[in-house]
Amino acid sequence: MAAKVLKCKRESLNLNELEENDYMLLFNKHAFLGVNPDDYKNLQPIGERIAKKLGGCPLAIKVMGGLLNSCMDYKYWKKILEEDIMKLQHGNDSIMTILRLSYDHLPTNLQLCFRYCSLFPQDHMFKRKKLVNMWIGSGLIPQSICGRQRPEDIGNEYLNLLAKKSFFTCKTSANGLKITKEYFMHDLLHDLAQSVSLGECIRVGGDVARITIPRTVRHLSVEMVNFLSIREISNLKNVRTLVISVREDNTHNADHALEFIEVIKGFKKLRLLILDVMFDPYKLPDALSSLIHLRYLSLSLWKVMNESIEYDGLTNLVNLRSLDVSDDVIQKIPYISKLPFIHELQNFVVREESGYKIGELENLRDLRHLCIRELENVRTSQEAIEAKLNQKKYLKSLSLQWSAGRFNSAEADEQLLDNLCPHINLKKMCIEQYQGAKSPSWMTNLSLVNLTSIKLIDCKGWKHLPPLGQFTSLQSLHLRGLHAIKQIDYSFIRSSSACAFQSLKFLQLRDMPNLDEWIGVDDGCMFPQLLSMNIIDCPNLREIPTLPYSLSRLQISNRQEQDLEYVPTCGDLDVPLLWSADLTSLTELKLFDCARIASLPPAQVCARWTMLSRLMIKNCEGLSSFGGIQALVSLSYLEIKGCDKLIEVALLLQPPFPNDVRQNKNAAMDCFLKNGELSIDHPALLLVEPLRSLSSINVLTISDASQLTSLPEEWLLQNHVALKTLRISNAISLQSLPQSMTKLCSLEHLYVYIAKLIRSLPDLPTSLCTLLIYGCHPVLKERCQENIGLDWPKIANIPDDWNKTTT
Repeated sequence: MAAKVLKCKRESLNLNELEENDYMLLFNKHAFLGVNPDDYKNLQPIGERIAKKLGGCPLAIKVMGGLLNSCMDYKYWKKILEEDIMKLQHGNDSIMTILRLSYDHLPTNLQLCFRYCSLFPQDHMFKRKKLVNMWIGSGLIPQSICGRQRPEDIGNEYLNLLAKKSFFTCKTSANGLKITKEYFMHDLLHDLAQSVSLGECIRVGGDVARITIPRTVRHLSVEMVNFLSIREISNLKNVRTLVISVREDNTHNADHALEFIEVIKGFKKLRLLILDVMFDPYKLPDALSSLIHLRYLSLSLWKVMNESIEYDGLTNLVNLRSLDVSDDVIQKIPYISKLPFIHELQNFVVREESGYKIGELENLRDLRHLCIRELENVRTSQEAIEAKLNQKKYLKSLSLQWSAGRFNSAEADEQLLDNLCPHINLKKMCIEQYQGAKSPSWMTNLSLVNLTSIKLIDCKGWKHLPPLGQFTSLQSLHLRGLHAIKQIDYSFIRSSSACAFQSLKFLQLRDMPNLDEWIGVDDGCMFPQLLSMNIIDCPNLREIPTLPYSLSRLQISNRQEQDLEYVPTCGDLDVPLLWSADLTSLTELKLFDCARIASLPPAQVCARWTMLSRLMIKNCEGLSSFGGIQALVSLSYLEIKGCDKLIEVALLLQPPFPNDVRQNKNAAMDCFLKNGELSIDHPALLLVEPLRSLSSINVLTISDASQLTSLPEEWLLQNHVALKTLRISNAISLQSLPQSMTKLCSLEHLYVYIAKLIRSLPDLPTSLCTLLIYGCHPVLKERCQENIGLDWPKIANIPDDWNKTTT
């Protein structure tokens, strides 16, 4: 992987085996997963012998542990030890033998799903939903007995089992509330998948003409040079899965495109088809109408430019479950009710003509995700009822959207929305551009008990919010563009349980210009699990209720919006009221465009925010003091931009002297931004305490160095031991880099942008591995020419890919 990234020669790196304590911990973690090891003391001696024989190889230990975990039986473990493990010899062959042994012990269905993954390249990151849908589409997931389990539930179970047995590694990342899981296969496991799938699953990554593909192949992935390469696979009539990527832009090869389409039409037994090609899709979707066994279709095509095109041929694909095409293709499929098993419609546009009315949704009972647009084209309440949203028990997310720019439609919208009641199993709801003033009855009667996410967007006439505080499963609430809302009161908050919004974790109020009052509850029990709150463009909001201890992210911002008639300021929201809140769990605080803030909180307040790691302050024009932020002991990232008054204060100060740091040091400063990142838009801010006394910064970014003629040399030397990355942007006045650069002994990455005046380089630290000077003087570029430039010896040790000077 590293060789691919750095584009260097691929060489083997020999790693030491795990020590005994380490490999036993790893083995026990996988072999006794989900059980108490003390309940299986008879297995532990056998486990120790097996782990020892595996030679300290982490992959072999994890996979073998997963195999043994599937059967916690003494005879089974002893059989594995005596008949398989004791025969192993050290080396790569023994590792592959263990992997093959574990594969052989998988159930047949799991083996098939594992082999299927050889269609993907090494290091491919699998998304759970897509992989499971591909397994289903290709026919790898059997139907549940009596239909009690849905295919996607079985597929998810298969993926969980393969991950549990370490055939996949799960990588989890969090973005706010959204937790994303991706899966990847170790290179040796990918090699195993290829070796056990020969003749069944094949991936061709180069010129297909040079590869002999057996006629027995059922699942094929091909990367083609051009359209004519399709001829090489035209005889494979039994293929069930076909994934094709065409590298060249074939825009002007109309004849080749037609031949390509004709060959695709010949694969009559296809269950899954993925095409990633670049050409005018005028005829392609309809050309696929004869592939009636398709369950999964994905087309990456150009945007459809011809408004008159309709793709009625796609409705012949009556077995289709997954349709992954662009929105403009979806909205041109008439009579979509002919696809009864379709799972997702993210762009169903209602029209008045036959074939596009909302009643087309009536028989689509398997829908999981649905977005209905241009709802103003639903003419009667009876039409809305015909969609039968309340009978779609598998529907997870629903978006109801009207068009913008309509007038005098409040009453019609209210009647329509009342008749679009979804099933109680719904989890995510979005309503957009609704002009009614009232909430629909199905939101006020609290029938949707399973809702976890609600978005109300640009519903400018909505005057009274439903009692959302009583939705006990609600985790995310996003209110934006509700211009008629003046007050958030008890009717919105009230709850029959002890706390209002008892499960809410994310709350955003945005673009609510008339909101001036937010009434809390007397006992203060509201949002007990709230993690993140954003208040953006609410200029008249005076105060907010007591914030919960659980809050970890807070953003207060007012940004200029071009389509608003009012001029946003921080309004009357008294941000310093936050200083009195006991935000012990706060990890991230954003203060944007808050003109009334004159100072950040004092040290005694900051000392309570023991978990705050990220602080971003932008365009707070009245800010003139950092207060006591040096008491933020966990702060690792600080960003200051657009605070003009603070810069004015800084420009009145004198540059620091080396002795200043030692004199100003205290216990708090030892922790403040230690090994952290500082991003500022003016170098003068480095003269203001506590930034002036920093001495252990890892990353410094100056985003606007237009007034800087020389780097802040003394400050950089204060941080010479810790500083690893230095970024200077808009360095139009910077004349040179200081001669003391060699003293920055830890500097690894140096980026200077628009440095038109720099003509030569000083000696650079030997630690430097990345140098980028963008927009430099032509003389400097000449001096840095490889082998012949005067400054070349100073940068010759930096890898070519990370050593650039450009004019």
